[in-house]
Amino acid sequence: MGLAVSVGVLSGMNDEEGRESLLQDFERINRALAAEGLPLHREPASVPKLLHRNDLVSFPYRWLHCLRRAVAFARQAPEEFCPLAEGEDVASDPRIDTELFVRMDSHLICHSDCEGLYVPIDFSISLYDDELPGGCVGSSQRALAEVLLAAPLLSIPLVGGKLADEVAGEIAQAADGSHPYWIERQVWLTMYESFRHSIEHKCAVVFT
Repeated sequence: MGLAVSVGVLSGMNDEEGRESLLQDFERINRALAAEGLPLHREPASVPKLLHRNDLVSFPYRWLHCLRRAVAFARQAPEEFCPLAEGEDVASDPRIDTELFVRMDSHLICHSDCEGLYVPIDFSISLYDDELPGGCVGSSQRALAEVLLAAPLLSIPLVGGKLADEVAGEIAQAADGSHPYWIERQVWLTMYESFRHSIEHKCAVVFT
């Protein structure tokens, strides 16, 4: 099993039962947003075809934890970041534990790794509610900022916070094991593309 990442899922959805379930999720999210005095999210019924610069839309949960570890180091001690040791349990890395149980304000790390949503609204702390999918909703803007912060640690060059097409292509087409951080770079690209589309087209990122 693994995580699937989708953007603009309501657009063109033909499954009536799935559509109704998703609309109910957005109603719950809007109640949580309204309780904090934040703008409501209006998921668009249609969006243009989203051109992702990679084909990786699902991956093992462990891969997400690899990126989360990079984000944790970028936020806490970027100079100490290094490749994982063979057999190391990435999910229990002390840096991730610090984010989960001490700082508790990372939108990428303090979020379910198997379900839940991010909406394109800028708010500082993820909103927690047991009625929400995955127990919380994150901000696409804040999550994207964390992804960008980790880019230098993964040798991903950015220009003005943007990723050039040729760099995206190099990451997407790289062979497994071709870089010390090849897993982190693949997941980074998926998350970068998802969050930037979310913000540009005003639609949610959905984890399933």
